[in-house]
Amino acid sequence: MPTETGAFDQAVALAQICDCTLEDLKVPQQNFDRVNPDADARVCNWYLPYFDNAFYGGIMTILRFANYLSSEENVKQRFLICSDGDREFIAKQIAKAFPGLADSEVIMLDSLEALNNIPPSDYSIATLWTTAYILLKVNNTGLKFYFIQDYEPLFYAAGSTYAQAELPYWFGFYGIANTVSLKNIYEQKYGGKAQYLTPCVDRTVFHPGSVPRDQKKKKIFLYARPNAPRNGFEITMTTVKLLKNMYQDKIEIVCAGGKWNPSDYGLGGVVENLGLLSYQETGDLYRSCHIGFVMMMTRHPSYLPFEFMASGTLVVTNYNPANLWFLKDGENCLLSPASASSLCETLSFAIDNYDDLQGIRDHALRSIDENHSSWETELKKIAEFLKAPGEPNENLNFYSMKHSA
Repeated sequence: MPTETGAFDQAVALAQICDCTLEDLKVPQQNFDRVNPDADARVCNWYLPYFDNAFYGGIMTILRFANYLSSEENVKQRFLICSDGDREFIAKQIAKAFPGLADSEVIMLDSLEALNNIPPSDYSIATLWTTAYILLKVNNTGLKFYFIQDYEPLFYAAGSTYAQAELPYWFGFYGIANTVSLKNIYEQKYGGKAQYLTPCVDRTVFHPGSVPRDQKKKKIFLYARPNAPRNGFEITMTTVKLLKNMYQDKIEIVCAGGKWNPSDYGLGGVVENLGLLSYQETGDLYRSCHIGFVMMMTRHPSYLPFEFMASGTLVVTNYNPANLWFLKDGENCLLSPASASSLCETLSFAIDNYDDLQGIRDHALRSIDENHSSWETELKKIAEFLKAPGEPNENLNFYSMKHSA
């Protein structure tokens, strides 16, 4: 985990790097006259952080939409990575996830020269608050969007970095929101204008399958990320210790997706970390688990509950008012107060009554099939918004918001 000194140093660095002036905030961000009238000649610039795995939920959704714009709307895609790093690695990751994007240009914004020579585009899309600061100062583009996949200020304690992560909501970009909750926040709290998509599941990867689960031992998938506070790792680790103490060898707790050692957190003999898995292997793993345990403290439910449900796995998660549009206690999942003992009791109930809870799993699977299995429908809706977002709200810009009273 980062030390207090490390967190301070990081916050200082971000304060210096992610910066803007009052003049920057006054500049109108939307320029319809710079959008090519020939729809088949348009270009979309994506501003992304560096990433190691293109199959990770948020990055996968971004690339999925980019692929849709390329294949269905004939919009050329260009990826601007707001970091130094291996350009070839990123290009291969993109092509591996979506072969249709293999010929897309990838540029590393790793120097002042690169920043000063960003190629023009019709559309530009920031994908993380740090990338929004770069896009704010770009002048050779038509329409600017912010692809919002969570309420990012809550990634941090209230303080300097929280304030920096919140400010881009006032930059004057159109919002592309991953869930209706984020759309409502962007419009109601910040005066923005947004369209939302509802997360979907790749049913070729996440499905119940035909191999029966182990009848002798209950297998629990744990979503555990020690360095992501929004996933409540400290409560999670306390919960599974209590649970393992109760059930011993009658349960098996596994996690995957990150490189960390359970023994470093007192979880040796409690949790087995399977590390990084392929997309297909992840689906296979979920199908072998009886229960999927995930916590989320921010305004997005995470993709895992969707994928668990699609795989026939019983979801146990914390009560979060922002996500009740999807997570319904006793209908498609089990919700619990966010305390270790309460979560342990809920998981224990799921273990002891697993067979009797078949109805919840069935309802969850039907819900995925009916409402969360068509990416094409959701991406088409966002593509239409990209092409015709309408006039921005009067108060979308921070400067006008500040002086509107």
